[in-house]
Amino acid sequence: MANRQMQRTETPSRVAPEKPSASEQVYTTLKQEIMWGEIEPGTLLSELKLAARFGVSRTPVREALTILASDGLITTLSRRGHLVRTVSFSEILEAFRLRELLEVEAAGQAANHITDHDLAYLKQLAEISGGTDMLVRDREFHLIIARASGNRLLSEFIERLLILMQSVLIKDPHLKTWTDEGFQVQLTIIDALASHDEEAAREAMGSHIRSTLTTILKELNAPCDFET
Repeated sequence: MANRQMQRTETPSRVAPEKPSASEQVYTTLKQEIMWGEIEPGTLLSELKLAARFGVSRTPVREALTILASDGLITTLSRRGHLVRTVSFSEILEAFRLRELLEVEAAGQAANHITDHDLAYLKQLAEISGGTDMLVRDREFHLIIARASGNRLLSEFIERLLILMQSVLIKDPHLKTWTDEGFQVQLTIIDALASHDEEAAREAMGSHIRSTLTTILKELNAPCDFET
């Protein structure tokens, strides 16, 4: 890095981590609460009440809500406030179709770029059983692969879809507890990536996402024919 190449006579001082802005703190907190179901779909958020809760002015609250809206987590209602979105059945299908397209491509690209460090971390995530943070680890698993693709825009789109789907996935008991089936599916993806086999990585990721959707559709007592 350039800073390391510069010769300095004085002792370098430690730079304290930059403190998140008020809007970032509000955004992060609300996002987590929405994603984990602590703020339920259909809840109306008031800028005034949120400002009082966080001890800030309405400006950072408004900025945080704007980002949440761009994430697809809330809808802004004219003169009424901000409504936490309820993900519809059709959106579940659309999101998974899009996830399959994007994540299959990301897995194929990641097969050519993924590092040994990333592979070791993926295996570590896959081998941890149970726990209330199962969904966090699952999302991290998919994000590591997306970022390993080397395509920034692709990984950002995938991340937004994962955020949007969290409120749906958290209600699925299959994803709240780890199973041997889920463990094996992720190991199959990891093996394909470790072998730098694009086709196998694409196939394994596609199978994983389709299987997850089938499980959710069964939980919702919905038809599992999502090919059309």
